Amino acid sequence: MIDQNKEVEKYFQTLPQGRREALSELHSWIHETVPGAKDVIEYGMPGAYQDALICSYKSQKNYMSLYMDVEIVKKHKPELDEAGLNCGKSCIRFRRLEQLPQETIKTMLRETAAKQAAEKQAA
Repeated sequence: MIDQNKEVEKYFQTLPQGRREALSELHSWIHETVPGAKDVIEYGMPGAYQDALICSYKSQKNYMSLYMDVEIVKKHKPELDEAGLNCGKSCIRFRRLEQLPQETIKTMLRETAAKQAAEKQAA
């Protein structure tokens, strides 16, 4: 079995220093907020998994991306827009970690984990 933590570490090592620091800090936010989450590589990106995939993140050519639940992104779109972020349906694009509203992102992570736990329990 592949050690996902080592795979995520390998991913970080491929990044330029600034991107590595930013995504490592985002990784810390995720694990502070959802302590039971496991590191995974899904769709070629590092992410966090608990009852399902909570989020993924990646360094792109011109920005970094955080991918989250479509409904949760839509719910928090006004706060993300206020921060000046470019968002797609499930993608939040940023150039510097400081652009991300930390408390909003942590709230979104908690809401996603709770939603997935409820869906798992209902199934």
